[in-house]
Formats: sequence, structure tokens, C-alpha cells
Amino acid sequence: MSKVLLFCLLTLTLYAQSYEEFKQSQQQAFSSYKEARDKEFSEFLNKEWKSFKASQGALGYEKHKPLVLPKAPKVKQKAKEATEVTLKKNKQLLIETTSIEKVVPKGRKKIMIASSSDAYKTLYINYFGVEVELHYDKSILFGMKRSVSKEDITSAWKKLAKSEYEVSIKELNRISKELELNAWGEYLLIQKVSKALFSASNEEKLFTWFVLLKMGYDAHIAYQSHKLIVLLPVKGQLYNTVFYTLNTRKYYAIEYYAQGKIGSVLSYENSYKGATKVLDFSLQRLPLLAQDKKEKHFSFQLNNTRKELTLSYNKNLFEFFNSYPQVSYRTYFASPESILLDNSVKEAFNPILQGKRQSEALDIILNFVQNAFAYQVDDEQFNREKVMFPSETLFYPYSDCEDRAILFTYMVKVLLGLDVIGVKYPNHMATAVKIQEKIKGEYIGLKGKQYVVADPSYINATVGMSMPEFRGSKRYSIVSTGGEK
Repeated sequence: MSKVLLFCLLTLTLYAQSYEEFKQSQQQAFSSYKEARDKEFSEFLNKEWKSFKASQGALGYEKHKPLVLPKAPKVKQKAKEATEVTLKKNKQLLIETTSIEKVVPKGRKKIMIASSSDAYKTLYINYFGVEVELHYDKSILFGMKRSVSKEDITSAWKKLAKSEYEVSIKELNRISKELELNAWGEYLLIQKVSKALFSASNEEKLFTWFVLLKMGYDAHIAYQSHKLIVLLPVKGQLYNTVFYTLNTRKYYAIEYYAQGKIGSVLSYENSYKGATKVLDFSLQRLPLLAQDKKEKHFSFQLNNTRKELTLSYNKNLFEFFNSYPQVSYRTYFASPESILLDNSVKEAFNPILQGKRQSEALDIILNFVQNAFAYQVDDEQFNREKVMFPSETLFYPYSDCEDRAILFTYMVKVLLGLDVIGVKYPNHMATAVKIQEKIKGEYIGLKGKQYVVADPSYINATVGMSMPEFRGSKRYSIVSTGGEK
């Protein structure tokens, strides 16, 4: 019995030693691979860089949007009388309002990571209301000359590649996961850390580029005589932003959104091995930001009665949305909003909409969006084009056509659960809704289905009415709002 036990112990000891040797060999293999690609990239950076000409990103609209919104003529009640008998027989066409969410997911107020070594320094940042603590080794700190050359960039890359950067990358990945950040959220997190570590712009840009590469993004660095520029490929459209074409792929200077031309730059074409991710702005879910509840009061006229209501939104989430450059319209239409805003919209409108016909409910929501918000084009309010998420439209004093279309779409989905599409004209944005009720008006066809026009910027217009300028027009494109049925 003792011989069997001795044999088992010996076998387990040998297995443990073999496993440890295997684990060490795997770690060494990974380390050598990392060093090999870093060395290869350093050698490439030392080679001749090329000059690339700037191209200007597309503008959102072909023509200027209207400065003043037209008002619709009063609708005759008889136009809808023909549907009354049908509706009495079809009670399923009457609105049953959606329920209010009772469980509100808690956002993160703090993320504090215990340091794995006393040698590491601690860095504190505020990420849209979340207090974040992370660590770094002082070997990642470096300086650059005021004038920039490829030699300076290569030298800084080598220093960072040889530094103890892994702890910071590991913690950034963990923070991103805990906050459920999308790619844009990760980019902003990296940028905030870089700004906290480095006071000079060029060092901050170069560190951002380095970390993006190490986190798998196909980032490039470019330079002019005295400044560095981070370039990134994006998924979807990025408007009004300078880009450079490297190996047939567009790389955008995102920090220069809506800032005009910045001229030619020097950069390289090869990509860092293993860095393949592009910047994706879409939001499948919201970042888990702490709730900072803010309220906004609104009023509008309904059936000769002044309606007063209050809507609530998360200020931290608003700030996150507000950081976006102008991206694909679908991103705004399809994005979720906070349960805080969802519930406040339902609490305000459920009593008004319950038991109404689909067209009546749509008219009420249209009336609210048309009349509770002051209109002003983005060039006047922001001196640039800015597309707003719903909570931004609540926050800012003015909104224009696409902001209203996005807010209306959001409210229709939350309150009525109906299918909505965006309808984009050369200088205007409206929507169209798929409803069971048959009413007179203008329809948009999509994949064999009919959507009735609903224009949140045509003042006092009811569902089915288009602005005179766009009535019967075929010059439009359809914008997906996500989940079309």
C-alpha cells in the first residue's frame, strides 16, 4: 500500500513540475512573440514615412436646413371619421400602453483596483461621474521635443514597448469590461488616462496611440512639424471629419471633428501585428454610469388644454452622449436610453395615450415634439452640425429636424412599440411609422411594407402629412432605426 502511495505522490510531483515548466515555456513564448512584434514594428517605424493628403469627410445634408419651420393647415375631423366604425370592430388597434420598469440597473460610482505592487503609482480619473483608480509603472513616462520627427516617435515607441506597461493595459481592459463600454467608450477612457498622465499634447497623443495598439485597435500616428495626430478607422460613417487613406482604408483624425482642414501629414502604411479593431460608435447597451438625475419641464397644448409634464434623464449619460462626433444616423435612432428616461416618458404619457387609436396616439406624440421644443439649426446653436441623442434634445434649449425625428422615434418605440424608420431628404429629416390603422396621407414603401409619414418638425401636422416641399418627393433615403419588423 505504501509503494502505491509513493508512486502516486511521485507521479503528481512530476506532473506538477511538468505543468509548471509548460506554463513557463508558454509565458516565455508569448513574451518573445510580443517582443518580436514590437521590435519588428520599431524597425518599420525607422523606415521612410510617406506624405498623405487630407480628405474631408462627408456632410450630413446636401442643402441647408430650413431656418423657420412651416405650420400645417388645420386637419378636418371628417378625414378620420371613416375609420371609426372599423375601429369599434377592431379593438386590437387601440393602444395599450407599455409597463414601467421597476428594477433600475445601478451604474458604477467607483472602480477601485487594488495595486499588485507597491512599486506602482496610482492614478485617479473621473469617467463621466465614475471615480476610477488605476495603476502604472513610472517607466511608461517619457518626454518629447517640441518639434516632431519619425526618430522621436520611434524612440518613444521603443521606450514604451520596453516599459512595464502591462499593468495599465490589464486594468484598462478590466475597467472597460466593468463599465460595459463600447469602442468609443474605450477610446474616451484611454484618452482621459493619457491626459491625466501627460500635460503635453504630443506625449498624450503618442501614449494614446500606443495603448490603442496594445488593446487591439488599428490606430496610426501621423505628424506635422510640431504636432502628433492619432488616426483611426471607423465602422460606419463619420461626418465632417478629416481622413487620410492608407492602404485603401480611411483613417480619421477624430479629434479634429468639425474643425476644417488640417493639411497633409506624414505617416506609415503598415499596421501593428494583431491590431485589427476599428472604432465602432454603435451602442448595443449603455455604459454603466452612475445616475445623476436631472429634470426638465415641458408644456404643450392638447385639445385646448395646456399640458405640463416633467421628464428625467441621467446627466452622466448625457455627457457621454454629448462627447460623440457626428456618426451614422442609425446610431442615434437605434441607441437605447436610460431606464430613468424611459420611465419618466411612460409616467407622463401613459395616462394620455391609453385606449387611443394608433393615429391619435401618434398625433399626441407628434404634437409634443413639434411644440414643446424651440427650433434652431445646429449652425446657429453650435456653429457646427450636431446630431442629438434623446436626452441631449431634452437638455439643450434648441433642436432641429433630425433631433426631433430621433426623439419622436424613441418615444414611439418606448410608448407604443411601433416600427419606425427615418426619412432623410436633401435638407430635412422626418420619420414614417408602420401602423395597422388605415388613414389618408403620404406613405413610404420599404421591402413591401407601407409606413405612413410622421413629421415632428412640421408644426401641428398630424400623422400622414408631409411638408409641402417634400410632398410626393422621391429624393429621400431610408435611415434604419434598428429592429425594423
